[in-house]
Amino acid sequence: MKYLTLLYFLLNFNAHAFLNIESLRQSNGEKEGLRGSIGLRLLDQSGNVDKSLIGLNTLNLLKAKKHQFIFLAKYRYGESFGDEDTREGHLHLRYTYDVLKSLKWELFQQSEFNKFQDLNSRFLLGTGVRMRLLNQDHHKINFGIGAFFESEEIENSMDQENPRLNNYLSYLYQAENFEFSSTLYYQPNTERFSDYRFRAAIGIETKIVKTLTQSLEYSYNRDTAPPVGIQRDDRILTAGLNYKY
Repeated sequence: MKYLTLLYFLLNFNAHAFLNIESLRQSNGEKEGLRGSIGLRLLDQSGNVDKSLIGLNTLNLLKAKKHQFIFLAKYRYGESFGDEDTREGHLHLRYTYDVLKSLKWELFQQSEFNKFQDLNSRFLLGTGVRMRLLNQDHHKINFGIGAFFESEEIENSMDQENPRLNNYLSYLYQAENFEFSSTLYYQPNTERFSDYRFRAAIGIETKIVKTLTQSLEYSYNRDTAPPVGIQRDDRILTAGLNYKY
């Protein structure tokens, strides 16, 4: 495991990228068929700090004429000094229909859990529209607006059910062997707008060979009404290798 960890950091020290829905759906133009990637993140440290972490993820997109299907799954597990301190999972399904060249209709479902944020489960179902603001060879910008209904089961607290707006703005820069992407999400509770979630994700990806990339993602998440004892702000920096097909 230690040799795998050393290889992991050598391959990801200088330039990275991240596995992102917006990056995949905007890349490769409007080509039909299946494309996607599988990613692995590993950490094994001992001595002054005893820490291990494993992360797996897959992101797949199938396009057929005016129809687009996206499947994303992520899982992370970690321990520090023999005690479990990370266990979370995420599943996302999305269907998109091309109404016009620059306008799409979306339907999505998401399920997730995070043991160390006291989230036993979160299930949401939503819809919305996606508009293309800029589509150049190297620069692409898209804006989405919609809504979803979510149901949460929270540890040692009352379960919650909320309708929320779902707004996002995404930017993608692509070069031959390099890619930069950024996405902003704003999700207010329509029954109480002071309760909102904000997420900013930034990532870069560099190509090692045609089907292998190295990646880095930084994300900042803010929840203004988290469960009792859970902080409002959460920052995550991840790096890894991705196999693309």
